[in-house]
Amino acid sequence: MALLTQYLEQFASQRILVVGDVILDHYLRGSVSRTSPEAPVPILAVEDEEWLPGGAANVANNIVTLGARVELFGLVGKDDGAERLRQIFGAIPRIKATLFEEKDRPTILKSRAVAQGQQMLRLDRERVAPASESTYRKALAAIDKGLARKAWSGAILSDYGKGFLQPAFIQEIVSRMRAAGVPVFVDPKGRDYSRYRGVTVLTPNQKEASEATGVAIHDDATVAEAARALQKTVQGEAVVITRGAAGVSVFPKRGPVAHLPAQAREVYDVTGAGDTFLSVLALSSFSGAPWSDAAQLANLAAGIVVAQIGVACVSMESLRAACEQPGAGYRRKIMTAVELEQSCRSLRAHGSRVVFTNGFFDLLHQGHIRLLEQARGFGDALVVALNSDSSTRRLKGAPRPILEFKERAEMLSAFPFVDFVVGFDEDTPEHLLRLLKPEILVKGAYAHGAPTEVVGREIVEGYGGTVRLVDLGSATSISSILSRAVQPESAPRKKKRP
Repeated sequence: MALLTQYLEQFASQRILVVGDVILDHYLRGSVSRTSPEAPVPILAVEDEEWLPGGAANVANNIVTLGARVELFGLVGKDDGAERLRQIFGAIPRIKATLFEEKDRPTILKSRAVAQGQQMLRLDRERVAPASESTYRKALAAIDKGLARKAWSGAILSDYGKGFLQPAFIQEIVSRMRAAGVPVFVDPKGRDYSRYRGVTVLTPNQKEASEATGVAIHDDATVAEAARALQKTVQGEAVVITRGAAGVSVFPKRGPVAHLPAQAREVYDVTGAGDTFLSVLALSSFSGAPWSDAAQLANLAAGIVVAQIGVACVSMESLRAACEQPGAGYRRKIMTAVELEQSCRSLRAHGSRVVFTNGFFDLLHQGHIRLLEQARGFGDALVVALNSDSSTRRLKGAPRPILEFKERAEMLSAFPFVDFVVGFDEDTPEHLLRLLKPEILVKGAYAHGAPTEVVGREIVEGYGGTVRLVDLGSATSISSILSRAVQPESAPRKKKRP
């Protein structure tokens, strides 16, 4: 798989057009401790809220996370939701968003109420209807201008069935792109796929492919039957069907069929996996990858997303590591602070609680295992912040660390109850606490007199988080282990034989 990395180098040179249903995702998080006196319904005490890009906007976000540039065309209302989306796009590098306003329709808004990690209610604000003729004329004129300046190496249509991508509009886009030699990838919706006739690649999941063709898919033979029916309808270059635990099946117009196994050994969260698959498949193909290689890269990327809680986008670092180190999925838990901040935001958006602990973790012992296992039980995802080699050396002196950062990080990431590992070079993890904002900060308390004052307590409690201590009892410390290793107890001498 290491050969797949050659295509990753081309991602940054890609310029992609994304057209589709732009959605504003809104999360209200808090706690429930009582019911309303007005009606038998729970009262959510809101503690936090977050606004995130959804739908076609999430596809665009996936693409720019991997280094490419995106022009996004979407439909919004003339309201606060549209302004929030513009603010979001303004903070994301390499996205140029063109949002067509229509005052008689709302910006698509999905608000989710989440309590104690569980979604209680979703409120949808939308009007599923075509855009006005004026809007379609403006969109096509903008596409014509982009094609005239050869702005895009490829296009993606992200159809969430909200009305913007009408059949006639899709055909106008496809006709223009084909004339200009620009490939078009489509994530389809609905049952009538004739609306996508002429697209380069169609990427339904197994359920969608089954519903569109009437074929009950249950093995390779039936998925091939469905793919042939879709090829006949769409007449594109390839049909790529994602099949969940059964992996991915690739049916090119020319060349061999490929069935790729699923990549994630454990599935924690499928949020964003479809958008990630589509984004990486298209980017890989635009970068020159054959269909099977492009699907393999997309499959790896989707495996990373579903195997990590709260990850809606895959980073270039994680994807490269997956290519270079196949089968070592636990190493994907090791992240930079920037990557982890994104993951924590996504976790909170979906109602999950992030637990944070930190330390040197040099020569793992029983106390460490007890700490990490109990810490994970306090929430939904455990972040372990690890002192860098220079930080450890500065605070502990020679000969510490015994093991280098890479070794310590890999050992920690191999534990099933550790979800993320991140390094820090400072003396304390305070900057990480401010960046990640975990709901729970955990430290160990030794029975033999180790201090229980927790660095960062004020930061976490300041934004409403809590601090928990884990009683490590008389667990052996690393210092005592090293002391015994350097100065072992003298063993009794054996008696000389007479």
